[in-house]
Amino acid sequence: MRFRSTLSLIPILLPLIIIAAAPPRVAAQVDEKEKTEKELAKRQDLQKKTLSLLDETVGAAWSLKLPENRSYVLTKAADLMWPHDEKRARGLFWEALNSLNPPGNQALDASTPKNPPANDSAKPSAPKTPTKEQEQILNQYYATLQKRREFLRKVAWRDPQLALDMLHASRPPLPRQIAGAFLPVDETDLEQEITYAAAARDPKRALQIARESMAKGLTFQILNLLNQVAQQDEDAGSQLAGEIIAKLNTENFNTSAYAPYIAIQLLQLSRTGGAILMASVPPDSSFKRLKLDDNQKQDLVDMLTNAALNVTKPEHILLNIRFVMPEIEQYAPDRAAKLKVQLTDFNRTLPQAQQDWNNFNARFENATPEEMIKAANKVGDDQRATLFHQAAAKAVARGDADRYRELINSQVESEDERKAALDSLNSEQMYYDLSEGKTDDLDKLLPLIRAREQRAMAMAHLAIMLEKKDQHEEAVKLLDEARALVKVDLTNEKESNSLLAVMLGYSLVDPPKAFAMIEPIIDRTNEDVSKLVLLDKIAKSGAIKNGEIIINQPQIPIDFAMLQYSPGVAALGRADFDRTKALADRFQRNELRIVARLLLAQAILKNFEK
Repeated sequence: MRFRSTLSLIPILLPLIIIAAAPPRVAAQVDEKEKTEKELAKRQDLQKKTLSLLDETVGAAWSLKLPENRSYVLTKAADLMWPHDEKRARGLFWEALNSLNPPGNQALDASTPKNPPANDSAKPSAPKTPTKEQEQILNQYYATLQKRREFLRKVAWRDPQLALDMLHASRPPLPRQIAGAFLPVDETDLEQEITYAAAARDPKRALQIARESMAKGLTFQILNLLNQVAQQDEDAGSQLAGEIIAKLNTENFNTSAYAPYIAIQLLQLSRTGGAILMASVPPDSSFKRLKLDDNQKQDLVDMLTNAALNVTKPEHILLNIRFVMPEIEQYAPDRAAKLKVQLTDFNRTLPQAQQDWNNFNARFENATPEEMIKAANKVGDDQRATLFHQAAAKAVARGDADRYRELINSQVESEDERKAALDSLNSEQMYYDLSEGKTDDLDKLLPLIRAREQRAMAMAHLAIMLEKKDQHEEAVKLLDEARALVKVDLTNEKESNSLLAVMLGYSLVDPPKAFAMIEPIIDRTNEDVSKLVLLDKIAKSGAIKNGEIIINQPQIPIDFAMLQYSPGVAALGRADFDRTKALADRFQRNELRIVARLLLAQAILKNFEK
């Protein structure tokens, strides 16, 4: 456990390295023309140095012992290289795939046959109970397939056709030890996903592909294609949606695993406001809602309610139809009442825990914060925290945070529950004030935030907001106060997050202080990792293989950390490159040093792409 805790710091430390070296804040003392020329020259020099660093990192990748580590680095490098040297980037993608594939199944280049002949004479027998050795081999096989799937999706983002070529050229066969006992994985869905990604760039081609696909049957992938087309061309998206609805009219909702889900998604995607509860939708305002007319919405509601009110009482529909109850009440009010009765009866057949949560959602979906607080003692302990969180979110969204705070203090008797409710409110209010840029409101909130780590985070983000308003001295003072609240406990997630927030603030307000903070933290991590690598030889953690830390694993969510702290990374356009590179090189272990350099290059080059 200690080893995994220390490894989880790596995605925290790496972003800190690359955000810590922004240059000192200086006043504008040169004319605009001179300033523009200097910025352009600096940008060109920085890009040249960064591409050189990327070259060095690619060369260093071959020193990595683990093929999966080498593939990870080469994949990242290929993606970064693409806008600058597409031919070389393609070669790196093929190298990454060859590193990922098991020996004997390399896809050496694009000339590899795309559809190797299958051995139909060796049909796998029915699955049997696997031996322990077969289980291990099978798990390794599935893990390789999953890594390959993730890799191909990354390639498809740059060039879907290249991803398809790689998919066809690198289908990994079952290992011989299990080839007769298990069926190979069907990759039709992955192939369709990539095909749709390629087609989505051309709406006319996408419509053709969609028609061909729907002629064979509906799948979930049609929704991905629809979403991509609609974001590029609203009219083409509406046309495709109409054809999907026409196809749904021919489906049996009681037996189809896809039709009810697709109908529900279409209704949600066409909402002019409110949540899309089941779709993966970007939370930004640029998302374009699907355009459906009233007749199309009526058709979808009729299909769903006809199936839900069927005598067979299809469970897969009744479990999800509540997500579109607003549309049902609007377009089929006479059926809505019957459906609610049916849902009540159906709910009684579910396990008790699921019944409780369904009742909870139905009871409080439209309740006011005051009604929710009054009901706090009438729900279970496991539901109370959710109740406080939902009530706080509603109160903040309605601008009633102060009144809700008074309700908590006057009506929640238990001190522990009162603190929990206030913590939820403070958290919701903090993020709302940050998103709205309300510095005065956030400043007033600071004394009310009970948790030290949360208060430090709020102070750091407020400092960044003040710096943007040219209140530099106030921002520095606030960060210094926040730093005093932070403890350097690298195995504690809350402490680490607050430390990162303060570091992020310093990187944008007073960079030398950020730099001074990061060096001893890296040194300390080097010591901890060295000790724990030795310990891993005795107590296996699963995080090390062949003496090397596995880079891409759930305990080290590097990509997420880079995305989460992108505001600090954006300052790299003015960074002291050599100083930052020295910080990356401060890591003693080769694999960590390579990844630190790679992420430094990623931060700079991705910023140039924007």
